Amino acid sequence: MKLTLYLANDEEGAKIKEFLNANNLIFEEKILNNESKQELMKISRWGLYDKSMLKIVKSHSISFIIGFQEHSLNQLIEHIEKYKPKINQ
Repeated sequence: MKLTLYLANDEEGAKIKEFLNANNLIFEEKILNNESKQELMKISRWGLYDKSMLKIVKSHSISFIIGFQEHSLNQLIEHIEKYKPKINQ
């Protein structure tokens, strides 16, 4: 599993980062700029590139949590605790 936090200039990005750090999760941090937006456009069908988001790459899928969604982030923690995937940076 690989976690990448795409940070926009918003409060939600800071909340996501704080949540990940509080739960001792390893993640890569990228600032949303033209290059990272191009990268996201290749794999995502959403046009929400001005909002912070967390990209979660599993062995079988890629998913996103857009903005600070505490419920979705808690589900991620539950998944990690249950299946204990190796988290790469």
